[in-house]
Amino acid sequence: MMRATPLPNREDLKAENERFAYSFLPGTLFVGLIWLVALLSYLNDVNLAWLGIHPRDFLGLTGVFMGPLIHSGLIHLLSNSFPLVLLSGFILFLHRSVALRVFVLVYVLSGLFTWFIGRDAYHVGASGVVYGLAGFLLFNGIVRRDRAGLAVSLAILFLYSGLFYGLFPSEERISWEGHLGGILAGLVAAVLYGEHVDKKQLAIPAEPALSQQELSAQQQHQSSTLSGAGYTWRYTLAKNEPQTRYEQKARLNPKTGMLEA
Repeated sequence: MMRATPLPNREDLKAENERFAYSFLPGTLFVGLIWLVALLSYLNDVNLAWLGIHPRDFLGLTGVFMGPLIHSGLIHLLSNSFPLVLLSGFILFLHRSVALRVFVLVYVLSGLFTWFIGRDAYHVGASGVVYGLAGFLLFNGIVRRDRAGLAVSLAILFLYSGLFYGLFPSEERISWEGHLGGILAGLVAAVLYGEHVDKKQLAIPAEPALSQQELSAQQQHQSSTLSGAGYTWRYTLAKNEPQTRYEQKARLNPKTGMLEA
């Protein structure tokens, strides 16, 4: 006999909602760090672009770690903040067991790819990390070929329909190499650390199976109370008039097991 999955109780739903909310906390803290760096840079009138990725320069490797924290302006900062919180939160919620490894791999590998293929300029901003996180969610569903993962992939394509436009040269100030490096890093992360998305299906809870002793007792009870050919109810209606007794006869239908008047 198959037993259905029990419905989650109120405490389970509350815990799941809290876990979903807390999944966005690390990304929010990371974005807060980026904004703090931008604020300090603005207040002190300091240009930190020299800490970005400088391709094929040994000292430029420091940009692999520092580059994502530095942005060229407010628009650049705003365009990366929300996707970082959203994508990192979904990865942490859906793939908690591998989330940290995915973040670290995407962060480092997107910068290294940019260092190898980038133009002779300083590349700054967290766009490569954003493309890497989106690429992981996109390619994970394709690589694993499960319905839940593919649904996430389609959602990413819908939310970031312009994702692929940033992979080609358009404006001189936009680092399409960083975007390309990020999407490649996401692909590598999906191959190495990708996993199936858990599908939590709610079902009507089934009654636990009766033990043999309980089943025997129930049968004895039924045979002692429902085996007769006819039954009679005696009842009294409560009203202002003197009490009157009524009788209603019924018999057991052996096919349906129901009492019929």
